Amino acid sequence: MKIRVVNSRAEIATVDPKERVVHLTFTPTTVALLDLMQRCLRLEAIQVPPFQFRNMFKSSRCFLEARRVTFFEGTIQGHRSETGKHYTIDDALILQMAEELRAEGLDSGQIEARVAEEAGVSLGLVGFILGR
Repeated sequence: MKIRVVNSRAEIATVDPKERVVHLTFTPTTVALLDLMQRCLRLEAIQVPPFQFRNMFKSSRCFLEARRVTFFEGTIQGHRSETGKHYTIDDALILQMAEELRAEGLDSGQIEARVAEEAGVSLGLVGFILGR
């Protein structure tokens, strides 16, 4: 799975309309979210860093829920904007890890926490991939 990293509101205009998952490095306003959703009609999920997540307006969160866009906090570890606009996650590996832990008898919360820790991705992203 490729995650498009967007560093500013101005960069939204350059995002491929086919993007499904986006990581915003800035605190998005409702207008910025609207611009992003109008540009990417297939948008399924938005991830923002924890600080920006806590500073988001409640109206923005409600707007995303109404549009059925999953919204969660998380960081992109080791990504540098000069290396590319996308961050790639091996979602097949995450699904495989989850199945192995499920076979061990762990509950969904424990599975998500262990997979997030071992894969080095956010808990919200693991939940999104597992279809929680």
